[in-house]
Amino acid sequence: MAKVIVVAEKVNSTSWPLALSLRAQGHEVIFLTGRNETTEDTNGIRFMGYFKHWSVFEAVKLLPMIFSFEPQILHLILDRSRLKGAHVVLASYARSHPMMVLTTSLLRLEKRLSRGNPIRLLLQESDIITCPSVESLAKLRGLKVRSKRQGRGILPPALDLYDTSLITEEDDSDSEKEVVADENWATYLKDTPYFVVPCLAKDFNPTSSFFMRVSKMAESHFVVLLGSNQDWPLRSRKLFDQWMNGQGLADRWMFSGTVPKIIEKQMLRHSLCLILAGLKLSAEEISLFYTKAIQTNTALVLDSKQASVHAHLWQRNVNCWILNHEALDKELREFLTKADFRPPESLQNKLSTDHHITDTPLNELNRLYTRALAQLK
Repeated sequence: MAKVIVVAEKVNSTSWPLALSLRAQGHEVIFLTGRNETTEDTNGIRFMGYFKHWSVFEAVKLLPMIFSFEPQILHLILDRSRLKGAHVVLASYARSHPMMVLTTSLLRLEKRLSRGNPIRLLLQESDIITCPSVESLAKLRGLKVRSKRQGRGILPPALDLYDTSLITEEDDSDSEKEVVADENWATYLKDTPYFVVPCLAKDFNPTSSFFMRVSKMAESHFVVLLGSNQDWPLRSRKLFDQWMNGQGLADRWMFSGTVPKIIEKQMLRHSLCLILAGLKLSAEEISLFYTKAIQTNTALVLDSKQASVHAHLWQRNVNCWILNHEALDKELREFLTKADFRPPESLQNKLSTDHHITDTPLNELNRLYTRALAQLK
């Protein structure tokens, strides 16, 4: 196995589980991150919280120490659309060493990279590139690269299913939130079959496909909009109420508001299903909802684009419902006529007996590591 330096600006539910997984597979892992980042247990990983500004100066100063470890792989995790000075220095140094593999993982790639974009230049120089989904990987077509042997693969954000050592911040208002949530639960959701639909809208637009789909869902069953409309303009909140009332749906919906995790889990666990289909979500957001659904054994409704993230987990209409993105409205209408919204199989039950199902992307990364290291010899 190899010595790997994982570089990530944040210790989060993507970067840290990846480092833990690499360590579990036998790699020697150094985790290089921001100065204020921390974790409860390093689990055998050399944890280096060093960067304050991610500047060129900081990186140059740090180079002699981190490369005294003689790493074989430098793995950059980029979750933003632009590079920091430290990323450029570390990548340049790795490229100057003929026996080091430069790996770049993109967590977001929503559009093709323009010529001259620093990230595009970094990708052209990388030995390995990973993207979160098949769709994002396709956006790299036509990219001129330094080596024709460059490895490319899919590495979606990790699913943090088994309680990693991430520190979760306590919210002083959780007790008050829980009281409000319990009241809502007792008033609206007791003995009522309901769908849960994340609401990411910043305002109400009666012509938007999201709200039109919500009204269709509400005609079938009660809808819990996961989120809050308190940041909407007051006029928009009133218009939404009037719009739903005008369709005879006044008592067929509610916003969950901001709720603590324990109440959110209860809402999901008792729901008919969590409907994500049609929502514009990043791979990281999709993975977060996957985690919540798997942990609570909640039925998932995805569209075909969303299902390309962690595609190895999902079997269409077997352990989740997958609607064709190109014919979403038609397939949603057909879906809402179902008598039973529970898929035939449970992914949670399968994972409880075989944790290795989630290792498929990591196995692909290990294959890319091995091939790239072999090419250096």
